[in-house]
Amino acid sequence: MIIGNNFNSKAKSILKKMLEYCDGEEGKWVPVKNLCDDLGIDKTEAKNLLEYLESKECISIETMGGPYLYGDVSLTKKGIYKSRK
Repeated sequence: MIIGNNFNSKAKSILKKMLEYCDGEEGKWVPVKNLCDDLGIDKTEAKNLLEYLESKECISIETMGGPYLYGDVSLTKKGIYKSRK
């Protein structure tokens, strides 16, 4: 997987949108479908972005299943910090 500026900006967009959904609360589950619909992200891109953010310890993947492989995700303390930068 190639990680470039566009990829990083989409990852940042996911963090910002998650912050809106969870009202800045760590561990609050956010439906992946809602994120993808709001940001116009397809299945493959969502999988790659979410796995990248999880590897950077910004999010936790909470549930599996649904149209985007992952059902729900949540922000970690690090993710909240990064989303506010």
